[in-house]
Amino acid sequence: MSATKEIKTGATHTTAGDFIGTWKLVDYSFLHEDGTVEKPWGDHVVGYLLYSAEGYMSGNLSPASRRHKVEQADSPPRRKRDYIAYAGPYTVEGDTVTHHVEVSLFPNWLGTAQLRYHERKGDMLTLRTPPISSGGGTVAVQLIWKKVHP
Repeated sequence: MSATKEIKTGATHTTAGDFIGTWKLVDYSFLHEDGTVEKPWGDHVVGYLLYSAEGYMSGNLSPASRRHKVEQADSPPRRKRDYIAYAGPYTVEGDTVTHHVEVSLFPNWLGTAQLRYHERKGDMLTLRTPPISSGGGTVAVQLIWKKVHP
């Protein structure tokens, strides 16, 4: 199976209730169709993903060593994409969870449905995007989260 294909889940029936809680980011990777794994933010990442019982989610994540990269003062500011933040309702259907974006750091995400394939093993939750065309190839973004316990 190519790394960019959806996650294959077992016969376990997953509901929205299985997501409720706080999740801490463990890994952020790009999975290329040739099997290459790229870590655009390195090995050290930070972030939290929250799913509420009311059906809302919020995600914030970045590299642990996040620094704003701004051009010289006489040029228009351009920031490197080193922070992701968005929130809205979520729905679960089969092997997917969909984040319905109502607020986002990225204006082009507003009003979109961000589909993620999911797999849960114990306290670990893996979310993966559908394949995305990127620079002549295909890539899937994979995020691994660990459940936070009080």
